[in-house]
Amino acid sequence: MPRTLRGVLGYDLRRSLQTRDLDVARAARGKVVEGLREKIAEARAQHEAESAGRKPRPRRRAARLAHRASAEPAAASEGGREPGPGFEITARQDFSDVTYLLEVHHPMLARAAAPGQFVIVISHERGERIPLTIADFDRSRGTVTLVVQAVGKTTREMQQRCQVGSQLFSMVGPMGIPSHIGGGGKVVCVGGGLGVAPIYPQLRAFKECGAYVIGIVGFRTRELIFWQEKFEEYCDELIICTDDGSVGIKGLVTDGIEAALSKHSDITRLVAIGPPIMMRACAEATRPHKIPTTVSLNPIMVDGTGMCGGCRVKVGGSTKFVCVDGPEFDGHGVDFDDLMGRLRRFSTQEKLALESWLEARGATAGG
Repeated sequence: MPRTLRGVLGYDLRRSLQTRDLDVARAARGKVVEGLREKIAEARAQHEAESAGRKPRPRRRAARLAHRASAEPAAASEGGREPGPGFEITARQDFSDVTYLLEVHHPMLARAAAPGQFVIVISHERGERIPLTIADFDRSRGTVTLVVQAVGKTTREMQQRCQVGSQLFSMVGPMGIPSHIGGGGKVVCVGGGLGVAPIYPQLRAFKECGAYVIGIVGFRTRELIFWQEKFEEYCDELIICTDDGSVGIKGLVTDGIEAALSKHSDITRLVAIGPPIMMRACAEATRPHKIPTTVSLNPIMVDGTGMCGGCRVKVGGSTKFVCVDGPEFDGHGVDFDDLMGRLRRFSTQEKLALESWLEARGATAGG
């Protein structure tokens, strides 16, 4: 795959247009670029006019759009809701003081979503872009479900702002390569920490394709368990592991894997989603048994198109970009030390951003 900016644009366009004709791809790209140039010119004219204190003259394209908008009544979106500038949050559930679920109305994304994919979310106009794995999707209702853990400035800010009826400023996706599900066999699906939620679409898809599904999920304690009934609906066996032993096996998800291996000698595949240290432990547990193991990686990500290079990881000695080559990779080939090191790269800046936000929030509340 080409890595120059021009080459990547040409490759992605040919792939999206399902054509091998580079001229067709370039023509399509030219139309997009021309449209962007028109918008930039209109924005500059608007800014210059406002600075000069006079009403701007709309360009032809802008005038046509304005006339069409005034001539046609605004169409209501599905469910009778008026269209807004963002994507409405239709449901919310708090699993703990730091983990919360957001159900977002986005029919086009819900129709296109597949297990293993993710979205990039911006909560408000000046918000940060953050990648979130899709935890569920409902094509008939046009909703996408996200489960978020409030650990940094942006996710804690979202915990405060994102209530039912409010809107996400932007939600782009689905991104990433969908999971390869295949059919039949005996599959183990492991979720730990925040990875419990996004493993659900995977095990559901495996079950619908005829596989025997063993679900293994890990929580710190009984009070933090969620979606147990949803998992039981699609799992032939469900193993719950808790740190304190309040439910199921006392221990880590690797203890659940060992329990499954001792009972089943014909496991054909294992999929794990969770913190990097957990996924590495899962891969090491299956390595002696030579069971193909897939992990979903969560590196720092900015644009989600392979341009910034922030999400690069080492897999089998080669450099991969999680946003376009993943997010799923062979767990036995991932360099987890490199991944975890890169995740700590901006820990100082992340800490400062959170402290600054907390200070500003405290000042606002006190004022």
